[in-house]
Amino acid sequence: MRAKGIKSGKNASIVVAAYNSMHTIKKTLDALLAQEFSGDFEIIAVNDGSTDGTGEFLDSYAKQEKTKGILSIIHQPNSGVCRARNAGIRGAKYEIVVNMDHDCIAEKSWLEKMVAGFDSVGIGVVSAYDYYGGTSTAFRRELLEKVGGYDEEYRYYREDTDLSFKIMDLGYRFRLVKAGYIHDHKEAKPKGFFGFAGHVLQRLCYHQNDVLLYKKHHTKVCEDFLHIKSGFIVDPVQDFRAATGLWKNGGKMELSSPRGITFLENKGPLHAAAIIIIGTGYVIAVKASRLIGSIRFGKLLI
Repeated sequence: MRAKGIKSGKNASIVVAAYNSMHTIKKTLDALLAQEFSGDFEIIAVNDGSTDGTGEFLDSYAKQEKTKGILSIIHQPNSGVCRARNAGIRGAKYEIVVNMDHDCIAEKSWLEKMVAGFDSVGIGVVSAYDYYGGTSTAFRRELLEKVGGYDEEYRYYREDTDLSFKIMDLGYRFRLVKAGYIHDHKEAKPKGFFGFAGHVLQRLCYHQNDVLLYKKHHTKVCEDFLHIKSGFIVDPVQDFRAATGLWKNGGKMELSSPRGITFLENKGPLHAAAIIIIGTGYVIAVKASRLIGSIRFGKLLI
């Protein structure tokens, strides 16, 4: 179908990496197939070794009449989102490649607005997510091929930012656009002490990738993005804000995860004290994790 008022003049490949995504993948694909787009587009769904029936569903879904000539499926052993997206990029045939997460439901004009962001040859990355990339982020395919796609050493976390920075390092610009979609992401709250501890440990390990990002992109843009002070210290206020909900615009203090899980609401002085104490402990722990990452990657950042 053709969108009114916006003419992109470009074609697009949409890559959707999916792992155990049965609860959202159909809504995501239905919305992508319903795009009102002035060019040609394809959808490449990459099943990253799912064990919940996602792979079987994708094979069945791709046999429907409405998907023929538009949707293709790639299956691979579970290898992480970077390898899954890279497999999709290798299979892409159009000049713009868009990363869309398996739990994002796009408005009908989403793709048209995304591709329209490439309105000059100097634009290398367009995103409707945030600086510097994430879901709903598009790239020129020739540039993805030039920089080698996603760096699989990240596996998960900061891989989107790294890819955007690699393209920006070539002299291309990053553009943020308004292209509507719903992120249908409801991460389950971990149960009990050990579930909570496991969640925190996972988040701490993710932050070792901060070091890898800084090692690869020792630039002013990267320093500002990570809030680095004195060349090797991430602003502890930012780490505290991330653990206590204050990173959100107008956010109230609570013990929470940036992924949307609230562990302890601030209902009074005792709650506030507990949130401050635990939040401070998290700051110390995340800096210790980055120190481990510093040893691992050979670049000091705490």
